[in-house]
Amino acid sequence: MKITLMTMLLVTSFMVNAAVLFEDDFSDGDADGWLEWTAGYAVNAQYNVIAEEYVLSNGGTGWIPAASHNGDQSGLMSTPDYSIVAQITPVSCFRAGILARGYIPTFTGYLLVIIPSTNTFGISRLTSSGPESITSLTMPLYHNQTYWVRFQVEGTTISGKIWQGTAGDEPADWQLTCSNSQYTTAGRMGFFCCNFGTEKAVLNVRYDNVSISNLTTNLDSSTWASIKSSSI
Repeated sequence: MKITLMTMLLVTSFMVNAAVLFEDDFSDGDADGWLEWTAGYAVNAQYNVIAEEYVLSNGGTGWIPAASHNGDQSGLMSTPDYSIVAQITPVSCFRAGILARGYIPTFTGYLLVIIPSTNTFGISRLTSSGPESITSLTMPLYHNQTYWVRFQVEGTTISGKIWQGTAGDEPADWQLTCSNSQYTTAGRMGFFCCNFGTEKAVLNVRYDNVSISNLTTNLDSSTWASIKSSSI
């Protein structure tokens, strides 16, 4: 795992100050520091780093989820306002997403979700009954394709973007934005995905190049993929 704790990185070629709270590109072959859900519905969930990607998987009948969390202060986020960039490849799933201000299995926090089967990109809040949609849009989404996403929580404003290509291809404008005040504490950031079926279902989602920054300075999106820190 590659983690930077409240490190200020000066990217001179872009003249941009980037306050990176932590990051992980899984290039060291492990997911040390990530809190993985392996109880209850997720008792059969598997978590492996394969080819420098973090693979969340599960299998069985009914609802089969997997989730993993992290933060820059002993697994918790140090601030409730942060911006997450990550890559998601939904190989086999109903829902694949990024968690902010959250914790599972108590099902709190906000989710940025990709649902390829319904071509849905949305923001949901987690409840004891599961995710509840706050806002969404319809767009072409496919299994076995890799997407970049940015998920940002700032006060009561929650925003999201999705794109393909490189980190530098990030759209200038938010594609999703909404206001919600249910969760205000820092919580944890993380990954959440699930699948379900009356017969045996298979869950497999790959995550990579996750980087979390605070919102006190500007960060040029084209530098995200190249910001790497030494392991600690």
